[in-house]
Amino acid sequence: MYIRALAIALTACICNSLSFAQSADTYVPPRTEHGQPDLQGVWSTRFNTMLERPEGLPLILSPEQATGFAQAVHQAFEGNTDPDIDRLGAPTLVMVKGEYRSSVIVYPENGVLPYNELGIQMSSYQYFDGTGFDHPEQRPGVERCTEAWGAPPMRAFAYQLFHGIVQTADTIALMSEEVNPLRVIHMDGQSRPDVIRTLEGHSIGHWEGDTLVVETAHYSSINPARATMGRPMLISADARVTERFTRVSETELFYQYTVDDPVYYTEPWRGEFSFTRDDSGHIYEYSCHEGNYSMVGALRGERAQEARAALGQKE
Repeated sequence: MYIRALAIALTACICNSLSFAQSADTYVPPRTEHGQPDLQGVWSTRFNTMLERPEGLPLILSPEQATGFAQAVHQAFEGNTDPDIDRLGAPTLVMVKGEYRSSVIVYPENGVLPYNELGIQMSSYQYFDGTGFDHPEQRPGVERCTEAWGAPPMRAFAYQLFHGIVQTADTIALMSEEVNPLRVIHMDGQSRPDVIRTLEGHSIGHWEGDTLVVETAHYSSINPARATMGRPMLISADARVTERFTRVSETELFYQYTVDDPVYYTEPWRGEFSFTRDDSGHIYEYSCHEGNYSMVGALRGERAQEARAALGQKE
C-alpha cells in the first residue's frame, strides 16, 4: 500500500516540469596525499524516490512538484511512531545536481526496469507493500540481516543510510552502516578466482579524470533479489555492474551505475542519485545479524493464528 500511495502522491503533484540543475563543471575536488580526488569521509542518503518511475511522470521535477510531493509524504507519515522519522522529518525526493528526480532509473527513458520474462516472473512481489510473497525465503535479505544496501549497485531507502570511504594509494575501502561487510575496491587490478563469489561481488577500480570507475563481477547466485522501494532489483551470477563516483561539490557525491545482466534483463540499464556529506564523520554500529528474531516471531505468530482458527472451527 505504501508504494502505491507514494506513486499516487507523485502523480498528483505533476505540473509543467522545470529543470534548475546547477553546473558542477567548475568544481575542483580536493586531493589526497597520493594525488587522487578525495572522496573520503561519511556520505549519506535519505529519500523516498523509487527505483522505478511512476507512469506519466518526467524524470526531472520542478520545485513546485517536489514541494507537493513533500506535503503528500508528510501526510502519509501522520501517526508515525518511528523515532528516526520524528528526529529527521519525513524524507523527500532525491536531488541530483540541483534537480529533483522522480526515479533512480535514468535509462530506459521510461524509468522502468527492462525485465525479460524470467525477470518479470522472479520480481512479481514488492518488499514494502508486503504483497506477492509465497514463502519466508522471499522475504528480503535486508529484513533477515543478510543483504547490504551498500553492495553494488548501491541503493537508498527512506531511512538515513551512512557510508564511510577511506582511500589509500591502491585500495579504497567502503563501509556502510547497515548490514554490510567491509567492501574493498581494488585499484591495483587484483583479481579473484571465479569460484569465489559473494553477494557484493569483487570490485576493481580505476580513475577517469576525477571520476572513480568501479567494475564489479563475481556475484553469488544464491539470492539474486535486492530490496528497493518497489519491485526488487535482480542481480545474477553473470551480472557486471559499472559504478561511477564523482564529487561535484563539497557536500555532494554524484553516483551513477549501469547493470549489464542478460539473465534477467533485455538490455543494460542505468541509475543515478547523489550522496550528501555528513559532518559528523562517524558511523555507529548496526547490530543486525543473521538469525535475528523477527522472522522467527513472524512464523510463530502465523502458526498461533492458524491454531486458534482451527480450534474455532471445531467449536
